[in-house]
Amino acid sequence: MKFTGNIIRYDKNQESELIALLESEPDWNAFVRGEALGAFKAALLSSETYIYKSHGEVCGYLRALVDEFSIYVSELYVAPRYRCRGFGRELLGKLKKAHPNQSVYVLSDEDGYYEKLGCRRIGSVFEL
Repeated sequence: MKFTGNIIRYDKNQESELIALLESEPDWNAFVRGEALGAFKAALLSSETYIYKSHGEVCGYLRALVDEFSIYVSELYVAPRYRCRGFGRELLGKLKKAHPNQSVYVLSDEDGYYEKLGCRRIGSVFEL
């Protein structure tokens, strides 16, 4: 099956599906457990958050903090079965397209991924 999808702006309609997706991920489920869950739900709504949907299901998301000076990617996640298909690149591209005149920065422990995308390292962050 060919994987294609679309990116939509997050709203509460995707909340339960996104939370269920992250609950199954050992490295990501800390966002959706216990006291963190309420803060995470609020952060999704108060940040610029995009959802990647493929064949009707949520398969990834990006959450960014936006101010007058720069955009800071807080989280970029693509479910394991959808990785290596360009979905993360598309989510980052959507954010950059929404803010063409602002710098976009990522602080991540996935340096190899951002280097592969051609992002420029600036100190301890990457710039798209």
